[in-house]
Amino acid sequence: MIKHHPLFYKFTPPAGPFPDGFDRDFLGSVIRLEFWSPPAFDTGYPKVTQDYFEWIALLESVAAARDSYTMIELGAGFGLWSVRAALAIQRLSPMPVHLVAVEADPVHFGWMGQHYADNGIDPSRHTLIHAAVTSGGASLPFLMGSPRGTERPHEWYGQALGNWAGAIVDRDAGFYGGFQVRQHENGWRSIETPQITLENILRDLVQVDLMHIDIQGVECEVLEAAMDAVNSKVKRMCIGTHSREIDGNLKHLLESHGWECALAYPCGETSETPWGPVDFIDGVQIWINPCRNRLF
Repeated sequence: MIKHHPLFYKFTPPAGPFPDGFDRDFLGSVIRLEFWSPPAFDTGYPKVTQDYFEWIALLESVAAARDSYTMIELGAGFGLWSVRAALAIQRLSPMPVHLVAVEADPVHFGWMGQHYADNGIDPSRHTLIHAAVTSGGASLPFLMGSPRGTERPHEWYGQALGNWAGAIVDRDAGFYGGFQVRQHENGWRSIETPQITLENILRDLVQVDLMHIDIQGVECEVLEAAMDAVNSKVKRMCIGTHSREIDGNLKHLLESHGWECALAYPCGETSETPWGPVDFIDGVQIWINPCRNRLF
């Protein structure tokens, strides 16, 4: 039996049945099977995969919260991690919660309100934003379907802003989530989705206990463009990385601003961790803002 990170043991996995058509995790969060293929959850404590370290970042932020809790989820999909954070707060130390979840894919964004409601969270009391997060530079196409036919939203969560698809060769290639699809010369398909900067997301917030970032390759430039606001408001970040170059650039950027790296595992390799060897398809980095944490 694996000995988990000690924060997991503050939560007892729920017993008993749960609704047909759903899966459930150890916090009691339920997910519709139609949102994910294969099912994402295990009713016991999570297996030690790359997601395990996102769990650690979330639970540490919850344990450190005082009086209120705010989380930002960038590249939120259907709100998987923000819902988990809210339920963890409810179970560990109930307090006011504000969730900010940002997602560009129109189908996944449409699922988000349902996922919140399925878990007893009123989406109207939180901030759900349909947009891609950018650095504020030139607008890029939102690539939602590859030549392999990855538009099936329950199977594909790798949609991304990018300029690698080449010229548009067909502007009338169907519809996706109510948006006109464009075909590019190399076979990728894109839509034109709303865009927002991290600085705008942070503008009306006072403090952020956790910012969870999974934005498919633009994480470094998005953070760099908003570092003044990030430094003054964000206490902790969990960042999914998508290249070895991004791994290094993030370390350089955040260390230069005085952030402390709690852990970092690069993408595309097997790394030894305190819980054994783990295959990291995406990398993961957890960062602590020592200046912001001293204020609370």
